Amino acid sequence: MDLFDELLDKAKVALDVAVKATEDVVDTGKQKFNIASLENKIGKDYKALGEAFYGFKKNGEIDDAAVDELILSIDEKLSKIEEIKEEIRKAKADRVCANCGAAIEENTVFCPICGQKLEFTTEED
Repeated sequence: MDLFDELLDKAKVALDVAVKATEDVVDTGKQKFNIASLENKIGKDYKALGEAFYGFKKNGEIDDAAVDELILSIDEKLSKIEEIKEEIRKAKADRVCANCGAAIEENTVFCPICGQKLEFTTEED
């Protein structure tokens, strides 16, 4: 293999790494956009819930089914936001706590979630 082929192979590897990093950034950006969208929808649900409570205080009438539906909708969105945030944390972390599965930053000795002295496995394990 001549020098040109060797350089070409190294350039291809570098390009593959750059593409992977770019894809990770794009995925994280999409996830952050999804979080913002869900937070906006939660704000609308809170507004509707406040209007329902206002109507109850003013008129003594409330639609319990509608309120229950709003509360469930808010809880589902909050849960989805936490799932997305966990995906982002795991994507950014190089290691995972063997005890609780939390995403851990490099050079951390104790898990910030469960307090376990860390023995690591990688995401692929």
